Amino acid sequence: MSILHCKGHDAFYEALPQALLPLSQEGIVRILMMGDVIGRPGRKIVKSVLPQLKHRGKINLATINGENLAGGFGITQKIFNELTAPATGVDVVTMGNHWCDKPEVHSIRKSSNKMVLPQNLKNLEGVELIPEFEIPGSRRTLSVLNVMGLFAMKHEYNDPFEFLEKSRPILEAKVQGGQSIVIVDVHAEASSEKQAIAWFMDGVAAGLIGTHTHTPTSDERVTRKGTAFLTDVGMTGPYESVIGMTLSGSMPRYFTPKEKKPQEVSEKDLWLCGFLLEISEATGLTLAAHRLQYREDLQEWTLRTVTPPTK
Repeated sequence: MSILHCKGHDAFYEALPQALLPLSQEGIVRILMMGDVIGRPGRKIVKSVLPQLKHRGKINLATINGENLAGGFGITQKIFNELTAPATGVDVVTMGNHWCDKPEVHSIRKSSNKMVLPQNLKNLEGVELIPEFEIPGSRRTLSVLNVMGLFAMKHEYNDPFEFLEKSRPILEAKVQGGQSIVIVDVHAEASSEKQAIAWFMDGVAAGLIGTHTHTPTSDERVTRKGTAFLTDVGMTGPYESVIGMTLSGSMPRYFTPKEKKPQEVSEKDLWLCGFLLEISEATGLTLAAHRLQYREDLQEWTLRTVTPPTK
């Protein structure tokens, strides 16, 4: 593992090309996957950082998990339009257990292919279809999987493992045939579910992130077969909080549970968390992956780079 640590945008963007693979080495596709974006503060940091990051890092596509965009619960049409506008640069929005907290999600889904709902939702027509997105500068498309875990979830979902067993052979053929690159967002409470899915998709998915817990893990890796995964990428939002919500609203839930306090998104200590994949155009699998974190208050960037094991 190598680590790039910089203070300030200028220092980071100057050092970034040396931390990434040379684009001349072979055809390289760069995909940035970001975790749960929390409310207005999360949207703020995405809008302030992502356009320049995509430009300076020559990133082909950027994805976010958007189930917490509207005050922490769901998504609205206005917010969706704001983030997927070219000026902001979000190309794909995956979702999670708060997918239907705002009724507008249904009209968004019908009007835009940039939203990907979990493909193991129950009783929703067409949700099991795996979308493909054009990748600028690549002959391959991007196939996006978004599945819900089962452990400790309030609602019932179809079995994600059964869905993946059916989907894997089709996706493998597309990867090996030069048609697609596959990425996966596993929205789950249990680390075990996320890791089991990552190993099941080993050699087919270029990259997999876990979302939902809002807490980044430090186990980034690229397997021998070229699948990059991170058990949880962490939220993009306020870290002086309890998983994004203010301390004043969250702490009484545990210490004085009879005292009902409103849940509001915190606005303190904003981080952007992501997983940047450098994918071979030839194989559709990952050559290097980078756990990316930016802390706005400190103007501090950290990029942790991993590559497949050599033995």
